[in-house]
Amino acid sequence: MLREINERSVMIWLSLLGRPNSLIYDLLLEEFGSAEGIYNARLSSIRPESLRRYESALKSFNDDQLLKQAGDIYHSAESSGMRIISLHDKDYPYRLKNLPCARPIVLYYYGSFDENDVNGGGTVLAVVGSRHCSLSGGANSFSYANVLSRYGVTIVSGMARGCDGAAHRGALKAGGRTVAVLAGGADVVYPPEHRQLYNEIIKTGGAVISESPPGTAPVKQLFPARNRIIAGLSDGVIVVEAAKKSGALITADRALEADRIVFALPGDVRNPMSYGVNELIRQGAVCASDVGVILDEFGISTDLRKPRRVVNGLSQGLPFPLSAVMNAVIQGASDPDEISERTQLDAGEVCSALTLLEIRGLIKNVSMGKYTAETGI
Repeated sequence: MLREINERSVMIWLSLLGRPNSLIYDLLLEEFGSAEGIYNARLSSIRPESLRRYESALKSFNDDQLLKQAGDIYHSAESSGMRIISLHDKDYPYRLKNLPCARPIVLYYYGSFDENDVNGGGTVLAVVGSRHCSLSGGANSFSYANVLSRYGVTIVSGMARGCDGAAHRGALKAGGRTVAVLAGGADVVYPPEHRQLYNEIIKTGGAVISESPPGTAPVKQLFPARNRIIAGLSDGVIVVEAAKKSGALITADRALEADRIVFALPGDVRNPMSYGVNELIRQGAVCASDVGVILDEFGISTDLRKPRRVVNGLSQGLPFPLSAVMNAVIQGASDPDEISERTQLDAGEVCSALTLLEIRGLIKNVSMGKYTAETGI
């Protein structure tokens, strides 16, 4: 039996009965009226009629070991500083609670949910893509997340290698907030080389969350379920790169099911990692050829801190690194590689700065990724 009876430990037990746990929970809730009612039915050995078509869940319902496991999970999480939140808690994320199907009934997390998570305010966007992304895919993921963060957007992703990690880093570089959704337990850093990224997300006001209990290994079958949470936490999903069969496309599908907007960055038809994004655009996803398309879609003003003019080849009123990139363009550097060489900034920072400068009307893309300063500023 449960060592300590409280709503969270009961909800943990209910979440272990089977997946999708929200479906099983809703069936039991309709029959018994509350989580407490369900638990009392279990103590009274009442056979739930609502689970008669779900043999595995019915067997789990009567399993004493599962009750003990729920208690162990609760105490393990509490003692490690991990937070637990259930569907009925007032701080449960608004967007996820209103997911039309398969919302997780329990979440485990480190870090914090902010006011916008709880009340549905602000703008939250997922940035996802291939683990085996191209150099340009990684740079675009960093750049889009970086620019969006500068306009107050919270970035959600899966902390995987490739595009996901680049998106988190782009948000953090901008001083923004980012949320990582893991397939395994929230205490299991995966991939292990992202330990520093994991710590920084938590330290800077973001969150690392999972519906899997502490200690759960990130096995393959957990990732599609993880992707629905990424989509559910967000107002829209931006797919940067995706091969023909990609987890990012699963996230896009879950986003559409949840009535979220899907954006895709168009890619080179010769790049296998562009097949998925180009196919999404063909099927009706918004073509996010630049980040301004996304900002416009959500009505986010791009006039913030726009400098008035450029004098004697020096940008006035621009923060670093925008000022360095602007100066390089004015002095004749036209493509990202040349700008990176002149400024000693990495490719992601250069791409992010170029996008912001273009949005502000200070530079223009004249052809094939080459830039020039706008005149008459």
